[in-house]
Amino acid sequence: MRVLFVGGGTGGHLTPALGIAEALEARGHETLFLGTGRSIERGYLGGRLARSLGLEDRRYGRFGSFVRLCLLPRAMWRVRHHATAFRADLIVGLGGLASFAFLGARVPRVLLEGNRVAGKAVKWLEPFAKASYCQYPATLAELSKGLCVGPIARNALLAISREEACKRFRLDPKKPVLLVVGGSQGALAVNQSVVRSMPELASQGWQLLALAGPGKAVELREAALQSRVPACVLEHCDDMGAAWSAADLVYCRGGAATLAEVALFAVPALVSPYPGHKDQQQTRNAEALGHGVQLVAGMPAQADDDQLVSLLQSESRRSQMRAALKQAIPQDGRETIVSCLESIVSGATL
Repeated sequence: MRVLFVGGGTGGHLTPALGIAEALEARGHETLFLGTGRSIERGYLGGRLARSLGLEDRRYGRFGSFVRLCLLPRAMWRVRHHATAFRADLIVGLGGLASFAFLGARVPRVLLEGNRVAGKAVKWLEPFAKASYCQYPATLAELSKGLCVGPIARNALLAISREEACKRFRLDPKKPVLLVVGGSQGALAVNQSVVRSMPELASQGWQLLALAGPGKAVELREAALQSRVPACVLEHCDDMGAAWSAADLVYCRGGAATLAEVALFAVPALVSPYPGHKDQQQTRNAEALGHGVQLVAGMPAQADDDQLVSLLQSESRRSQMRAALKQAIPQDGRETIVSCLESIVSGATL
C-alpha cells in the first residue's frame, strides 16, 4: 500500500502524520509527503518530503491568503502528478488550505484533525473523504464521518525509565522535574513566568528541563544559575520521549501536538494557551483533557505564576491530574488508524 500525505506547516499537523507514516512503514507500506512549503517540514519529515506545494511563502506578505488561493490549482496539479507517479492507493489530508489540493487526485482520501475544534478545511472537505480521524471524542460532534482514535505517537516518543531519562539531561532522578514546552518556536510568556517562579522551584527542590525555543534560552539559563536550580535548558529537543519520561509536571502551550503528548505520557499540565487564535483552539484542546490539566487562559501573568507555584507544592493534586489524564481520551491510536487505512484501501472505490 502506498499512502500520500498532503499538507503540514505546523507541529500539530506534522507529528500525528509522522506517527502514522512510521507505523505504516513498519507494516511494509510506503509513504510520501507533499508539504506546504514551511521550513519546519524538512526538520520533521526529512527524506519523506517529496516537494512543496508552494502555498506557504513569506514573500507573499499581506497578500498571502489571496495568492495562496490563486496558487491552489497548481498545488492540485502537483498532487495529481505525484499521486500518479507514486501510484498512491490513498491520500491523507492534514488540514488547512493545503488539504484542498488533494482534490486533484482521484484516489480514496481521508482527513486528519488533531485539534479539539475541527478546522473549516476538514469540515468542507468531508464530503470528498472516506473518513475523518480525530484525537478527541468531543470533536465527533462536528464531523459527519468522524472516528476518534486518540493521540498518535511517533517513534521519537518512545517512553523510557525515569532514571535513564533524567540521566540523558544530567538531572537527578530522585528530585522532581518541571518540563517547559512552548511549542516549536518556544513561548516567551511561559518562559518568563518560569523565571519569576525560579525561587519557588529552588525552595521546593525542583529541577528544570526547558525547551525554550530558538534564541530564547539565555534568560532561563541565567535565572536557574542564580537561583541554584539544577537545569537543562535547550532551544530544541529531538528526544521528546526522554523529556516526557523525566517530567513530573509540564508548563506548556495548548497546541494539538503538545497536548497529545501530555495525554500519551499522562503528565499533569499547566496550560497557557496561545491567545491569538480567533476560535480559542488551544483553550478548547486543553478543556478536552478535563481535570488532567489546569488552564490559565485569560488570566494576568501573576495568576499564571501563582498556579504554577501551587502545582509545584501539591503532590496530591498532581497525582489526581495524572489519574484523570489516563481516563480522558483513548491512548495511542496508531494501530487503530493504520488498520482503518488498510481496510479502506482493500475495499475502497470512488
